[in-house]
Amino acid sequence: MYLRNHFALGLIAYLFFSLASAQTTAGNQPEGPQKPPLPMGLQAIEPVALDILKAMSVRMSNAKTIQFDALIQSEYPSIDAIPIIYSTAAKIALQRPNKFDVAVWGDGPSSEVLFNGKQLFAYSPEKNLVAVADAPGNIDASAKFAYDKWGLFFPGDDLVLSNPYEHLTKGLTDAFLVGTTALVGGVETNVIVMATKELQGQVWIGVKDHLPYMASWIYLGDPSHPRTTLTYKNWKLDSTISSGQFEASRFSKAIVADFVQSDAPLK
Repeated sequence: MYLRNHFALGLIAYLFFSLASAQTTAGNQPEGPQKPPLPMGLQAIEPVALDILKAMSVRMSNAKTIQFDALIQSEYPSIDAIPIIYSTAAKIALQRPNKFDVAVWGDGPSSEVLFNGKQLFAYSPEKNLVAVADAPGNIDASAKFAYDKWGLFFPGDDLVLSNPYEHLTKGLTDAFLVGTTALVGGVETNVIVMATKELQGQVWIGVKDHLPYMASWIYLGDPSHPRTTLTYKNWKLDSTISSGQFEASRFSKAIVADFVQSDAPLK
């Protein structure tokens, strides 16, 4: 997976990402899965959960264009160890096989990441800085290249790769259907619990349209176990996207800066 909870680019710009979640109020929580406890050592993976994930993957991978909005809420401990939630919004547009544009704003610096099929651009509007690099010519390769080289990623990257199912189920130790709810995204959704050795959480996937609407992940590798939640909305699949969406000419007056590794301190 390329999913992570934040990155730095150029000198200051960064993004937040993962899948998304919904909270249910007391008395309205879906009933727990009706199944006996598994013997120790067995993996709790239900075929029905994998089928739902696969249907979502097929829907996403078959789309020639994808557009959606996201609200990301990332929880981190303060210096007093009290959790603080930072909110970020993102607007994503993608055209297969080799173009995407991601704009992010909210708590912290705004940023934009553009791949036009040949080059990767990371732009900071506040500082008018842009980092530019040649990148492989398709979405999968450019996403891997950006993460391997700079720790750079964008919200929803695992969902829009050519085979989302492969990435979402890599290292999976648990996956089961909790039930359905009509309280997420304005549609009926299947609620799937998923876990790997590094992550655990839930995803909400439309029963009829097979689109993701929310998810919540806890990062087990971090001692503080931070949580990232995200809400997806305004899905548009196979709709026309203006060619200008993927043109880098809007960065022509920006100051060119170098990419910085994701563990570099923000300035």
